[in-house]
Amino acid sequence: MKDNPPAKNIAIIAYASSVFLYLHLMVFIAVFGVAIILNYNKGNKFASFHIRQMFGIAIIAVVVSVFADNIPKDQLLLPLLIITLMVLLALLGLISSLRNQQDLLPFIGKYFQKWFTFIK
Repeated sequence: MKDNPPAKNIAIIAYASSVFLYLHLMVFIAVFGVAIILNYNKGNKFASFHIRQMFGIAIIAVVVSVFADNIPKDQLLLPLLIITLMVLLALLGLISSLRNQQDLLPFIGKYFQKWFTFIK
């Protein structure tokens, strides 16, 4: 097993914030914000990679949450499934960071790395 890369804990905090997607969006944003702040001005490549992955998941989750408010109560299954999928993707990212790897999330990870280059 490789040595732990610097800022591995920051990457883990970013993914751990996904647990709060089910509880409360503001708590999720606060915990995820901690990961961003901890990596601010450090520019650790390992942490930045995983923060970009989780940032993409967060944007999708927020958009789904906003639209879920306008969906009739009997049709909330789709938003719940999408949020569950986002949590599963975050779990894949968490496993990747725990294994000291930078694996892209399936289907969307490469886009997150390209779109969110401002996260350094």
